[in-house]
Amino acid sequence: MQHCLPNHWAAREETMPPPPAARGLPPRHRGLLLLGPRGAARLDSRLARRVLDRLLAPKAQIEGVDFHLSAPALPEAVAQAQAFALVLPPLGNLSNPFYSVHPRRNDRFIAARAPLKALFPEVEFGPLAFTGHALGTLAAACPERFCEMRRLISATWVRRMQRLLALLPPHGVLLDLPTAPWLPRPTIPGEGPRRICIDPEARGDGAELLRAGLLGYAA
Repeated sequence: MQHCLPNHWAAREETMPPPPAARGLPPRHRGLLLLGPRGAARLDSRLARRVLDRLLAPKAQIEGVDFHLSAPALPEAVAQAQAFALVLPPLGNLSNPFYSVHPRRNDRFIAARAPLKALFPEVEFGPLAFTGHALGTLAAACPERFCEMRRLISATWVRRMQRLLALLPPHGVLLDLPTAPWLPRPTIPGEGPRRICIDPEARGDGAELLRAGLLGYAA
């Protein structure tokens, strides 16, 4: 098994700059796991728990679909894989017609665009630094207008997820984590039975669900 796009200096302290030879390396995808021909068959219960722990790391849970789609090395990594496990990206962590997010830290709210300012003229966007805070503020300000906004964001998310799934191996599992009730992840056309609901507080059960899902693709 392999995590795609390894970053050899990701484990260093964030305050330390990477060595010159490492600059320019693609960021590590913590929420995406690619498995080779025999990877799933080796996934016993203990290893499945370790894999799930890595997939549920805080940084993995904020990776948006844009983060994965923008990785130039992803097609090459996928070509060597037979299956995948992907933490479903948060619905709001993507640039869209209403706002832009940071290209790597997709949970960072960068700027509100004109359509959003027109839809919520009473909201001051300057203090909103994270997508979760921004979307929660908008949902509380006016649920009806927020529903209009969410419909467009959901459609954008679905289209990009379809592009991402088209790049990944045909076999895999989608890990659906708990989210705010006003920001559910919609069904992706063609996703099939690959989505499994994971409770981060019940990782033993989650590891068995992950293992069962991936063992179905073992040779």
